[in-house]
Amino acid sequence: MIPSIRYTMFLAGALTTVLVGMSTVHADSVVVYPVQSGLVNDASCCSPYAYSNSTSVTFSLTGCFSDPHYGCWNDRERGAWRWNLENALPETAVATSAHVHWNHPTQCNAWSVYLWIDAGTQILSSSYCHQIRMNPDQQISEQTYNDTSASWAIDESVLEDALSGGYLSMVNQIGSNGQGCVLHSLGDEGVRIVIEYDLETCAGDFNENGAVDVDDLLALINAYGTLNNQYDLDGNPLINVNDVLVLLTMYGDCQ
Repeated sequence: MIPSIRYTMFLAGALTTVLVGMSTVHADSVVVYPVQSGLVNDASCCSPYAYSNSTSVTFSLTGCFSDPHYGCWNDRERGAWRWNLENALPETAVATSAHVHWNHPTQCNAWSVYLWIDAGTQILSSSYCHQIRMNPDQQISEQTYNDTSASWAIDESVLEDALSGGYLSMVNQIGSNGQGCVLHSLGDEGVRIVIEYDLETCAGDFNENGAVDVDDLLALINAYGTLNNQYDLDGNPLINVNDVLVLLTMYGDCQ
């Protein structure tokens, strides 16, 4: 927190000392859900990567078995998701980290788990999912877990590109030798991105848009005459002329 400044004012003949907090940084997070989801069916583990959209609440992501003598057994189902990160964060926010989260309806003994992540702007298709796997911006390989949930960190550079370009896409794989897992694809427990960020705000910027403006002044006037810590700018919970004068000294921008 930036040190506070004391303003001294003469109001109605009395000497009043006003304490103004200049700016504060606080941490927050936002959850982003996919705008597109689907399955990549590799048929007998050997076929081209065929993607198709799906709005199913759960995905069954199966593994496969491949043997040089007996060929390819079982279908492999991979999941794919795409998120729109445009305007995901407040205007003055600075992203500090991000994670992909997912949940399973029941305990999942997951192994041979792969994630391929890309910050491209294309919509999901067979060719794009293949491109993501062949040349991802980030790859997480050979992971295992035995749980009902999992979390994976997104590289800082990939997140930065995704926030700048607006989109992030991912293809994943769970299980091998025919073993796989059911996971929630959509909904509150679906495959989602949680972005943690810092937000710098200043005293008087009640709507946290990075500036002290007319909306903040109107909000303060609306609270005038009440005891309200949210709009208190002078250390006295009674919203009065002192708070209005403090706001006017910072009007136009965060000081």
